[in-house]
Amino acid sequence: MLWFVDSDDPIADLRFGVRNDPEAAAHLARAVVGDSVLVPRGETTLDRAAAGGDDEVAVGSFGRIAVVVGAPVATDHPSHLPDSVIAARPAQVVHLIVTDIERSFGAFASWENGTLRRSFASNPVDIAENIGLPYVFEREFWAGERPLRYSEGAMPDPQALPFHPTEFADQASTNWVGLRLTPPFGPDVISPEAITVSRFAIRPPGHQPTADDLRDPHRAETRNPEPAHDAEQTEDGEDVSAPTKVARWFGFGRR
Repeated sequence: MLWFVDSDDPIADLRFGVRNDPEAAAHLARAVVGDSVLVPRGETTLDRAAAGGDDEVAVGSFGRIAVVVGAPVATDHPSHLPDSVIAARPAQVVHLIVTDIERSFGAFASWENGTLRRSFASNPVDIAENIGLPYVFEREFWAGERPLRYSEGAMPDPQALPFHPTEFADQASTNWVGLRLTPPFGPDVISPEAITVSRFAIRPPGHQPTADDLRDPHRAETRNPEPAHDAEQTEDGEDVSAPTKVARWFGFGRR
């Protein structure tokens, strides 16, 4: 998620409630994807947009705040994000948040007036990027006060960080915009389910939209879906997906 912030208090603004401007969202989406063709797919919520495909982008425009979600802002090296994307919407501050529970990966970055101030990206063992001076909220993580927790019997890697990178990135999101990306959602944080965004399919330059483009590929979930092939069962017969297994391995509990 890439947040464009001109508000003095974005947390208060988002908590009070914001309404997406579809026209402004489409304008920002075009600025982000450049020459690619966008096919509108209607509105959705931020949590669903975050689970979109590699050929999708979702944008919310809320006056002094805007957010872009999807492939154009997905990166393991925040400092490599194109300047054209960072400048797609003039803003005093731009925040990037990336979380991938399957890889136990987390990243965050912040630009002030177009200049990168801080960037961090890592899995529990390997740091991909660590640029700039840490923010105050980082202290408890580096000090070992938010330790990386392993399942019983698991052998910690001797080079592991003293915290979980996904939780680290989640804390950056909470501090910057008040939005928590992983449950539990307490009364003082904003759930991504509460934020509406416009969704678009991304097609190559010159593409002419077809009937298939205009058809929403997302089908409603069935009441009793079949378990995934990579799921395992717990002793009580509960199916556990691969992302959940990774989450439990590093002490995140059930997602």
